[in-house]
Amino acid sequence: MPLHLWGFAMLELIKQQLGSNGEKGWPVAVKDRISYPSSKECNVTDANIAVTFLWTMRDAVLPRLEKRNLALATNFYTPSGLAGMVRNILANPYIRYIILLGEEYSSKNAAKEGSSADLTSANAIRAFFSKGINAERKVAGFETAVHFDANIPAELIKRIVSNVELIDLNRKMPNASMDEKIAEANKLIRILAKKGPFLEKPYTFPYEKSRESFPYEGGPIVVHGSTIPDSWIKMIHNIYRYGRKNLMNANTDRWVKEINNMVVVIHDPQNMDLSLNPFLVPLTKEKIEAYQKEILSPILPEGKAYTYGNKLRAYLFSSPEKIKELLTTTKYKDFEFGQGPHIEKNVIYNKDYCEINQVADIIDVLRRDPYSKACVAISWHPADELMRKHKSSPCLVMIQPIIQDEKLNLTVYFRSHDMTQGWPENAYGMAAIQKEIAKTVNSEPGIITIISCSAQIYNNYYAQVEEMLRKYHKLDDRYYDPRGNFIISVAAKKIIVKHVHPETGEELDSIEGANAKELEKQLSLKAWHLIMPHSLYLGREIAMAEQAIRLGKQYEQD
Repeated sequence: MPLHLWGFAMLELIKQQLGSNGEKGWPVAVKDRISYPSSKECNVTDANIAVTFLWTMRDAVLPRLEKRNLALATNFYTPSGLAGMVRNILANPYIRYIILLGEEYSSKNAAKEGSSADLTSANAIRAFFSKGINAERKVAGFETAVHFDANIPAELIKRIVSNVELIDLNRKMPNASMDEKIAEANKLIRILAKKGPFLEKPYTFPYEKSRESFPYEGGPIVVHGSTIPDSWIKMIHNIYRYGRKNLMNANTDRWVKEINNMVVVIHDPQNMDLSLNPFLVPLTKEKIEAYQKEILSPILPEGKAYTYGNKLRAYLFSSPEKIKELLTTTKYKDFEFGQGPHIEKNVIYNKDYCEINQVADIIDVLRRDPYSKACVAISWHPADELMRKHKSSPCLVMIQPIIQDEKLNLTVYFRSHDMTQGWPENAYGMAAIQKEIAKTVNSEPGIITIISCSAQIYNNYYAQVEEMLRKYHKLDDRYYDPRGNFIISVAAKKIIVKHVHPETGEELDSIEGANAKELEKQLSLKAWHLIMPHSLYLGREIAMAEQAIRLGKQYEQD
């Protein structure tokens, strides 16, 4: 076949592939998350170049990129993105170059920038193209973060490493501005040698099947943990076991296991001990401190749509005059703290808008009224968010500190939450806010409760999550219950169960019955919030089965 006809046939094969969202065309994986081409267009050409701008906001880069020899341009947030990258390159073997530029860290303050020891998406790409995959199909240094589907032959993955060139502008131009890197990328797009496909045909592969979720009643699941790592393990176990299969958006292939309102209570959130480090991308003290520094700052770094620090500490309000009116108005007769300069103390005025430091306001309110229930800080702007007239919507919606038992507890609400990659850093960030507020109002930090309305584990994390749970999800059989303990005794042919205080040992309640079934009914009625009726029944039946074995009798379930 003449070369030009062979090329035409190759392009047609690429266009006819079935993507993981069930539609024909290319890209075939995570199509709705790719910036160029958009998910609404099928733009298949013999272009050789893909560009990733990592964590930099796409609107700061994409409009300025030349499109002539550009096949694809996208963000690249986490190391697990390598799996989608491999699928899309194998499905379009015309891609021969990947240009890397942009912000490498979710936090601008991340330590050891550019260090190969830092487990960022940029370093995962570098490791993949410099070392390839090992005999276990892993990328060195990212063993717990990246999983390549067993349906993709290792030989084809290795052919990507051999035939696609990584052009790392962040390493080649370490001191250059973003403008200079974009200019260099455009120059390369114009001058890089045109190449043909490195495979004889495009390839797509089915996905590994994941474990089906267990049935559950729906709605909130509440998990209590000691530290952030301990809480994370328990929470991930619950989502992976009970999460409902759902899509992240319409017209996407991003399937998740999802709990609606995952509630995680962290009892010792200020504990920074990382000897237990179960996270898919292990955290370091330096990385946590860098993220906390950003969340404690109102500054919005260049190229980012938002940070939680900026949203909470420089909240945009479009009517400065409305705040000014509060200083002199007679409309309201019962200002809780009266009128005065405190009303605008934490406001920065600009020409057409002002910035409100909500965290500073919270601190001032709690100094005046330590038991206030009105200390809420938000990140949401309905005028921007509801109809998606914005660049990017924050996942963190609100925080609310409350002092109880002389400790400052913090409740946090996320509308949507990546529980594998995002939740750990978010939790440490919330711990930093809690510590800051507690210290300035002379209180001790208490618990943190994180409510995640849509708590997701993405399908590209399933294999890594299973491996993590096998290693870290262990039974704690120290039967201590903060809601109380139970003491069982036998007297006058009756079983007596006393409910005692977990700290003082004081008797709180007592029931008795002639047999286990009778006690089961009473306990279910009186202490249903402590002991689920099904658990009581299960314990009773297991005990009867054990007794039948011991006595050599036949067991029949009641």
